[in-house]
Amino acid sequence: MTAVMLETDPGVDSPRPEYGADRQPSDIFVGLYWQRYGQVAPDEEISRLEDEYRRSAGLPRLVYVKEPAVRREPRLAGLLRRIQADDTALYKPFADTAELSRLLGDDLARTLALG
Repeated sequence: MTAVMLETDPGVDSPRPEYGADRQPSDIFVGLYWQRYGQVAPDEEISRLEDEYRRSAGLPRLVYVKEPAVRREPRLAGLLRRIQADDTALYKPFADTAELSRLLGDDLARTLALG
């Protein structure tokens, strides 16, 4: 598994394929979301955060969403609704790092055992 990006990446990132050219391919997509959608680069329609999710099609997807998120950006809220409705992604809320650690450990073990 390769870390691709974080919600807090600085600057405007383009969702173009070139931005990940130096990264190793991943076997599992793990998405951690909270409040920020990310910036949309000029001449693009989506943020890099959303593009990473789209590009993970075909991989096992483990998605974790920190709750509460009182300042969640509307575009992220929309993306999360679409992810939650996507029956190819495991979608789980978490409240703190201890809960996230437990969920991620259990789900990774289960996913790797199935693969």
